[in-house]
Amino acid sequence: MSIAIKNTGIIPYQLSPSDEFMVTIDISDWLDTDTISSVVYSAVDGNGNDVAATVLDAAKHTNTNTVIKPYIKGGADDTKYTVKCLVTTDAGDKKAFYVQWTCEEVAA
Repeated sequence: MSIAIKNTGIIPYQLSPSDEFMVTIDISDWLDTDTISSVVYSAVDGNGNDVAATVLDAAKHTNTNTVIKPYIKGGADDTKYTVKCLVTTDAGDKKAFYVQWTCEEVAA
């Protein structure tokens, strides 16, 4: 599954703990003529705990010159998560983009 988001900082989404998918965030409007030089991903739960190992698959993150693509894993049931994507441009500008969701076990 892939979710394309343009010019959005927070993406509300409910996930099951077993869900995994790529989020596609097009930041070309913010970049103007710059390009993405690097992206650093981090994640916290609703209590501010570092949960990057739980909800991110670093081996599957990618990006292009204008698109951020964090790979999200569901997490623990009844837990809110926020992933921060800190972008540095070739001009040295920095901006954070966020993905936020609540993980809930879906009843069958």
